[in-house]
Amino acid sequence: GATFRMKARFRVQHQILSGMKYVQVVKRMGISNKMQEMIGSYSPNTTDKPEYEKKFEAETAPSGMMARGHYNAVSKFIDDDEQTHLKFEWSFDIKKDW
Repeated sequence: GATFRMKARFRVQHQILSGMKYVQVVKRMGISNKMQEMIGSYSPNTTDKPEYEKKFEAETAPSGMMARGHYNAVSKFIDDDEQTHLKFEWSFDIKKDW
């Protein structure tokens, strides 16, 4: 399968952000796959550091006839207090030919 890498850029305002983690749930045909990665703790941004950037580990998309199809995903950025700072839904397709 194809190798890909995600990157997130974000800003922290007002207070320290403790224990931020990225949680992703991908579903296809009733089967779920959950991935979670710790991002870390961050102080509020300054003019010298206007944004933070997190590069996630490289991943390989599934391949083969059984992996082909439409996938739905929900991604969240959550802190230590289980407060969701960002949640978004997205989808992707795995096909033999484009």
